[in-house]
Amino acid sequence: MKELELKINQALNEILGDRLMSIILFGSSIYMGHGRDLDILVVVNYLEDLKEKISLEEKIIEYLNRLFNYFITLDVHVLDIRGLDKNMEVGGFLSGLALGYGVVYDRLDIEEKILKMLEKLKEHSYIYVNRHGEWNISKIAKITLDMKKKNKT
Repeated sequence: MKELELKINQALNEILGDRLMSIILFGSSIYMGHGRDLDILVVVNYLEDLKEKISLEEKIIEYLNRLFNYFITLDVHVLDIRGLDKNMEVGGFLSGLALGYGVVYDRLDIEEKILKMLEKLKEHSYIYVNRHGEWNISKIAKITLDMKKKNKT
């Protein structure tokens, strides 16, 4: 996985340069160890509009597909910092990060943002349902926070 992360990091730095703020891998490939695709969250400093967001997502997918010889199915989500903050709210699509994630590149102290979101999530009754089952995100957020705090000491 480390080699994959290194290649993704290098590719996205090449494509985005100074605009790149963070790269996070998430989804079933991370929290279950396998999945049909690899979910990648790419945070940039600023997006002009939806057209630019979609264009960047397509460009990244095309570049990574060529890099990996179309061996990996990719699901790329590009957000700017404002969009990241909006989606870090309870019930936002990034609530699923509670299930598991890996920070590949970071200039935002993204881990701290995620931990703050997990603190909020653990206080709510939030259930996430996908094709793999039903997940009590509130309980998982609490467990993840406890593990992160334990690893810091």
